[in-house]
This record gives sequence, C-alpha cells and structure tokens, in this order.
Amino acid sequence: MIDRFFDQRQNDQLGGEGGKRIAQVRTRPVFGLTFGRTRAATWFDTSHPPQGIVWLLDAQIHDERHKGASDAYDVFGRLEADEQLFPVEVDYKWLELNRRQLDTESFGADVRRDAQRLVTDARQHGRATGTLAGVPARLAWETGDLPVLHVAVSTRPVVGARSGVEFPLTNERFLLMAESVRQAGEALLGPQVLVEEQIAPPAVLGRREGERAFLVVFERG
Repeated sequence: MIDRFFDQRQNDQLGGEGGKRIAQVRTRPVFGLTFGRTRAATWFDTSHPPQGIVWLLDAQIHDERHKGASDAYDVFGRLEADEQLFPVEVDYKWLELNRRQLDTESFGADVRRDAQRLVTDARQHGRATGTLAGVPARLAWETGDLPVLHVAVSTRPVVGARSGVEFPLTNERFLLMAESVRQAGEALLGPQVLVEEQIAPPAVLGRREGERAFLVVFERG
C-alpha cells in the first residue's frame, strides 16, 4: 500500500482530490486509495506551505460483509471521531525537520548541477547570470595570458524550496560554490592554476553591494 501511495500521490498535483471522497470522514476532504482488499485514507494538507503534503492517514481491510461495523471506511470514521485520524503537533514537527534536512542535503548536488550549466553558458557567451542552489550568481570570463573566470554570489539568505526557512550564505556554502565552479571549469578547460576569493567583484562583473566574489585561473588548453 505504501508503494501504491507513492505511485498514485507523489506527482498528483491534486493530491488525490480528483478521486472518490470517503463519506464516513466528514470534517475534512479525505480520499480513498485501493490496493487489493486494502483501503487507505489520504488527505491533501495545504496548511503548511510552501508545499502541500499528502498524508497517508490509515489503511485497513475492506470487507463488504462488515460494512457499517468494522469495514475499513467505518474504522476511518471512528478514528476521526476519536481525534486519532489526522496529524498532530508532533507530526508537523517531524515534517518541518524533514523539510529542513532535505533542503540541506540537496544543496551540494544543486550547486554542482547549476555550476555546470552557468560555467558552460558563460564560456559560450562571455558571461552568465543565474543561481547556484537558489543563490543569485554572476559569472564573467576574462581573456588574457590565462583564462580567468570571475564569479560573484549574493550574500543574502535564500529560502529553502521545501522548508520555507531562510538559509544564510555560510563560509562552508561559499567554499562549496567555489569548488563546484572550479570543477565545472576544469571539465571545460583543464586544470586550474589558482582559486582565490576577491575583496569585491571586479570591474568586468560590475560591482554591487551584498556579494562575495572569487576567481578561478586556468591553464590555457
């Protein structure tokens, strides 16, 4: 049933609300999910942004012979009456922690993905503007004896896509951005000679307040 739940609800923008509502549950719109003789109750909760979340509330055996007594849908109704069907405060605390964890764990992968895209774009057009895991970033190549990639990233906190919590630009995150850009540049040009933070964005990028900057110098291929 859990596999069926993920299969049917994970990518459903309606959160299951396009299906058949369970009449025995009256206080909130709860919808059924079927797997063999098992029936589950799911609820699309939009009370805790930034995303809605579908809760798998309960699952029971469906038996028409026990309808009106101990059938799955009757059990759901009794659980609602006993205030045991829907999430409680501790469930929402777990949800908040899980969302923060997901935002934190995904940062490294998101930075590496975005760095590859932005460095490639800057290499093709001379400069690029976008985000590194949600952090606004500007890139510009400077030609000379050695290719130099200048990068400026915003120091303003970014809001986690899943948690809605503000994450500051810590030094650890800044260094991870620099390393991801270095790796992306190395894939295009070969080994770097130098990676160094700059006091302020250089003239080639145009100086702005609220940014940290670094440069990467590459060997000419």
